[in-house]
This record gives sequence, structure tokens and C-alpha cells, in this order.
Amino acid sequence: MPFLAPLALLLGLLAIPILILYMLRLRRREVIVSSTLLWQKLVRDREANAPWQKLRRNLLLFLQLFILGLLVLALARPYLTVPSLVNRSVVVILDGSASMQATDVAPSRFAAAQAEANRLIAALGSGHRMTIIQAGRTPRVLAAATADRQALTEAIAAAGPGSGTADWGAAFALASGAAQGFQDARVVILSDGGVPEGLPSLPAETVYVPIGRSGENLAIAALATRPVEGGVQLFASVTNEGLEPQEALLSVEVDGRLFDARRVNAPAGETVEFVWSLPETVGRIAARLSDNPADFLPLDDRAAAVHQGGVTHRVLLVGEGNLFLEQVLGVLPGLQPVKAQPGSDLLDPEADPFDLVVFDGVTLPDPPPAADLLIIDPQPGEGSAPLLDVTGVVTGTQNTSAIRAVSSPILQFVDWNGVNIRQMRQVAATWGEPLVEAAGGPLLITGEQGGRRIAVLTFDLQESDLPLKISFPILIANLVDWLRPGRSFNAPENLAPEDLVTLAPDSSATGVRITRPDGTTWEGAFGEDALLYDETGQLGHYRVEVVDGAGSREAGWFAVNLFAPAESRIQPAADIVVGAIPLQKGTGDEVGQLELWPWLAGLALLVLLIEWWIFHQGTRWPRLPAAVDLERWIPRRR
Repeated sequence: MPFLAPLALLLGLLAIPILILYMLRLRRREVIVSSTLLWQKLVRDREANAPWQKLRRNLLLFLQLFILGLLVLALARPYLTVPSLVNRSVVVILDGSASMQATDVAPSRFAAAQAEANRLIAALGSGHRMTIIQAGRTPRVLAAATADRQALTEAIAAAGPGSGTADWGAAFALASGAAQGFQDARVVILSDGGVPEGLPSLPAETVYVPIGRSGENLAIAALATRPVEGGVQLFASVTNEGLEPQEALLSVEVDGRLFDARRVNAPAGETVEFVWSLPETVGRIAARLSDNPADFLPLDDRAAAVHQGGVTHRVLLVGEGNLFLEQVLGVLPGLQPVKAQPGSDLLDPEADPFDLVVFDGVTLPDPPPAADLLIIDPQPGEGSAPLLDVTGVVTGTQNTSAIRAVSSPILQFVDWNGVNIRQMRQVAATWGEPLVEAAGGPLLITGEQGGRRIAVLTFDLQESDLPLKISFPILIANLVDWLRPGRSFNAPENLAPEDLVTLAPDSSATGVRITRPDGTTWEGAFGEDALLYDETGQLGHYRVEVVDGAGSREAGWFAVNLFAPAESRIQPAADIVVGAIPLQKGTGDEVGQLELWPWLAGLALLVLLIEWWIFHQGTRWPRLPAAVDLERWIPRRR
């Protein structure tokens, strides 16, 4: 048997001191005598004349020598040669994509990949190192170039699969860098084969170890809404990615209540589509597949959607009438514009608040409403005094070809060149910053004052040709988006796991709270810049709440779904293509090392416990408790 540390066998010489101690040890046999007086002299003579005792058979001596032998063998690290994929330094790429949550191998494919990685760790040779990389949406190094088997095992145990796709390009880039740090390295890919084509070759020999057995899976491939005349239309598609026909129960919930349930019969490799008509007030939709034991990937059996048309924000337009402005506000999604004359009861502080108030050529009420404001052609007055200082009017044609505009998202895709303005107001606002300036003063001012966002256009739209240009609806849309009436986040409809969501501060908001699908919450504080929320690994609905001085209020919902055909197709691949070369399944044709020292150390501990018991209790079996004398407790009949 070969050893990795053969010099440790020299520790077997410790058996000599053990034997000497047993030879010097005095052994006496207990004998009952009438008196010890006659024996004392005889005992002293034997002790003086016989320092060395005859070595006799002793069970404790045998056990102690056996324990020493086991420990010496363990320190010498014996091993057996076994077939293995690793007999050199290795880089392991562990697939952490959503398909690795398939349950065709118990308990899951990812657990099977972890077991395979642990076998590679056990076969890692002396002096060789291993790097472990998990391929996910953001690949990460679990363990970097180490020979510490315990650290490698702990890194594998702490890993978990994700709910989205894997960035294999980035994972291969990490693997290339790790492999270049080794001499004669090997890369082992533990995956079910969901690797895209076109990946570059790796600077080391690459081996593919397939994980998984079956490809049967029924998935919700799409769930979306669209507004139609008189309501909302819901569309859903269910795809059978397997080789056998599938049948399941499709349930649809609308705003937390069951709306419909129907049986789905999907032939192999085909898609079944469904359409429902929903009311206009619909907000959240959830779909789920159930009653399908042949489905091995439950992750794509549910989907969520949020009908953005169901979340509207009230906008109050105060003025004498502006057709251009009314048309733009009427077509912007998510807005519910309401027209009012100056002095309307809608401006009363006790009335229902609006998310955005637009004042077009009128004097502001005193005090101004506690909402975001868009002020067009501001007029002097008591209500305007707390916000603006309107000092005069600049008349004459103002051609803004010599305009000065700062770089701002509000001015994105807005061209001010060639805009003609008959007259403009001279406005000063200590809280604001001029974004657009002409020769007569600022044309557009934006800023925050009193916990609200304010934008000011210092001229009458109807006394300029700006509404006739294509930049006008873009400018109004950008302004409304910056003012964000009640909308404190920006999430696309097709949000995938681990995608970023931009959380933008409301005019009076100090923080934001997000409730995940599992009920846990995340909180963040708003600063000058927007927050980026990246904890979207769970599938389902996320609730967004804005926190301000008055408490918290709901700002909307967004949904995260796994609509990834590559992840729903869970059929394990027999080979993958890396660098235009197909990689077959790894056969383990090389020789690895299976060390035996853990078993030897465990056996030594067991023998040590037996020796301890014999030393204290002898070789007798422990006595059983005496039988209970039942006659003492059973009353006799008289």
C-alpha cells in the first residue's frame, strides 16, 4: 500500500516504550491469607531481585498497541489508486442556473452536482490545488486555488442554485484566469448541459460531467396583459418541453382571488395558449400549474404579472385651457388627468390629494398644494411668492438658437434649436437650477423645495412654436417622469431574476420598503441619487412602499418571472460545445488517490473507547438491573 507521508511510520517505534512500561510494571495476584506479617519480607526480596517482569498476555497492552498502529498509519496517509477525473490541479465550474433545481435526481440536480464535486475533492492528489467557480447570473469564485479539502467542502456546502440564467461567458473568463495559474491544469464542468454555443475554448483540458436524467417539464412560458376596449386582456402560454404528453391544472388568480382554473393538455414539444378578459381595475395576476407529478422543474410552474394600466396617478391641470398640454397628458401611460379652473374646490387642502398639479398661466393658491408641481407661464401673486420671484416680462421674439442647456435626463432627445418664443417671464428661484437659458433669462427651472419637486417653464406654450415641434411631447414626458407622480421605481415588464430595479425618490419620500414574494422585507433610505435594488432572486410579486414623514404608502408592484426557454428545456445534454469542439462525458480514465486516514483515525477512536471501558470496568459485561419483586407490590387476597 503506498503512503503519502511514509516517514510517519517511524512513529511506530513508540511501541517500545509501551512494552518496557508493561515489563516494569508489578503485577500482584490477590490471595486471602491469615496475616501479612510473614509476607512483607518475601515481597521486599522479590522487588529487589526481579526488576524486570515477564511479559504476559494482556488485553489492554494489545489494545494500546493497536491504537498506536492505527494512528501511525493515519499519519502516514495511505491511499488507494482509483479511477478519477483529477490527478492534477483542477478548476471546477459548478452550474448554478435555474434548471439545476430540477428534481429528476433526488433531491435535486444541484445537490447531485455538489456530491460529484465532493468526490473530486476527495480524489484531489497531494500537492494539487482546486478552484471552484459557480456559474450564475453573476458568476463567483467559491474557493480559489487551495488544497484545503475542508475549505473546499465547506464552499460546496454553502453554495446554492439561482432562479435565473447563467452568464457562461463570464464564468469561462474566470475559469481561464484560474487555469492559467496552474501547470497542467484541467477544467471540469458540472452541468446539465444548458451551455450556449459559441463559447471560447479554455486554456486547459476540459471535461464535461452531465448531471440529470429526464427532460420532462411543463412550463408557463408567458403571462402578459394588454388594454383593450372595455377592459384588459390576459394572455398565457404553457409549453411542454418534454418527450411525453403532459396534463396539469392551470389556476389564475387576480388580485389575490381565484379567477379561473382549467385542465391543460399539452402534447410533447408543443405550446398551448389561453386568453381571458379581465376588468379594467385589475392589478396583480398570478398563474400556477399543479397536479402534474411528471413535471421535474417546479420553478417555472408559476408566473406573475402586473397590469400597469391598473395603477393610475391623478394629475390636476389648472388653467383656462391648453389643448396641446391636455393631449400630451391624456396619452401618457399611467396618468389620469383632471381639468380644473383657478379657485376650484379640488385645490382645497382638505380635498383628495393629487400626485401632480400643473398650473398653466394662473396664479398659485396660497398656500400651494403639497404635491409635485409643474408651473407653466408663472404669474405674480401671493401664492407664487413662497416659491418664485416673478419680476417682469421679456418681450420680443426670442430665437433660442443661442440657447445654453445643461446635461440632464429631462432634456434627453429634446432639441431647443429653432424654438421661437414671443415673450417670457423673468423668474428667480433660489431652490432651483436653470436647465435651459436664453438671452432674456431661464426658460426651464427645476429643483426641490419644501419636500416636493418643482419644474417651471417661464413662457406661455401657446405663445411659442414649441408645441408644434416633435420635442414637445418628449419634453413633457421627461418632466412628468422626473416629477414621478407616485411612481418610486422603474421596473420593466419582463423582469428576470437578479435584474436591477431603479428606486427613485419621491418628492417627499425619505425611504422605500420592498416586500418580497416570501414575505420578507428590504428597506432603503433615499439620498440625492436613486437606489438600485438587486435582490430580485425570488419569483413572484414584489410590493413597493414609499416611506415619508406621514408613514408609508403603497407605490406599486412589480413581478419577476423565469421566462427562459433554455432553462425550461431540462433534457440533459450528452455533450457540449466549447471552442467549436464537442466535449463528451468525462470517463474518469486517469488515476486518482483515495486517502484512508479518516477511516483509520475513526477506528482508532473506537478502539480507544473500548480500552477505556475495559480499564475501568474490566472484561465483564455490565450488569442488568435486578428484577423487580412484584410480590411486594401486589396486594394479597384475604
